[in-house]
Amino acid sequence: MSSRIKRIGFISTRIAGTDGVSLEIQKWAAVLKRLGYESFFIAGELEEEGKHACRIPEVAFTHPEIRKIQEQCFGRQSRHRELSKTINGSLVRIKDHLYRCQKKLKLDLWIAENCLALPMHIPLGLALTEFLAETSLPCIAHHHDFYWERERFATTAVGDYLHTAFPPNLPSITHVVINSVASAQFSYRLGLSPTLIPNVMDFENPPPKPDKFARGFRRDIGVRDDQWLILQPTRVVRRKMIEHTIELVRRLNDPRAQLVVTHS
Repeated sequence: MSSRIKRIGFISTRIAGTDGVSLEIQKWAAVLKRLGYESFFIAGELEEEGKHACRIPEVAFTHPEIRKIQEQCFGRQSRHRELSKTINGSLVRIKDHLYRCQKKLKLDLWIAENCLALPMHIPLGLALTEFLAETSLPCIAHHHDFYWERERFATTAVGDYLHTAFPPNLPSITHVVINSVASAQFSYRLGLSPTLIPNVMDFENPPPKPDKFARGFRRDIGVRDDQWLILQPTRVVRRKMIEHTIELVRRLNDPRAQLVVTHS
């Protein structure tokens, strides 16, 4: 199968900006390019558009109708028939777009970036699952977060959808997780063995030159130039293992060490 794969399509709600999923897509695409593959990008929000991109506005989780759907899916345990009809209508439209993207880009392999793990976009997960089931196209489902890791997804009116598509169990899908905790939970909950590929930093290439925001960052948060800025750019949740960063700073045992946690 691998010898026939030349054109690879990444799909996500958003492939733009500096969120973790978008940054990892860039890294994977760079590695795939070095290996001789051609990458394409399908999303609701795209950094760049052109012959290697296929934008589907309704795939964005910021799309007005998707926002309305998501608001009714969580925080309650039952749903009205109208919500099911609305979700199904969005599913059909998105799936039609996926078929059009496949026809346009002629993809040999799809890589689903978090859209089959975290239910930020219920219709997209369902549409992509049906599309893959109908086409039998090979897919790597790259999972960064799962709904069972987020408290806000604990109470839901769409548990049946979550079991169907977040993530789906299809023979054409290879599942990839980013840490050993997720791997253990994935196997326990689904009875499947995922591949573990941690997120990594590209230390062989220097970072881009600081922009205006970066140049003023130390001053704005009160860290002097003679102090060490130790950055934990994550939310404070258990799986981020912030305790390791705190322990690192403690072991440094130097007043110049300033730990900054960026998220809530």
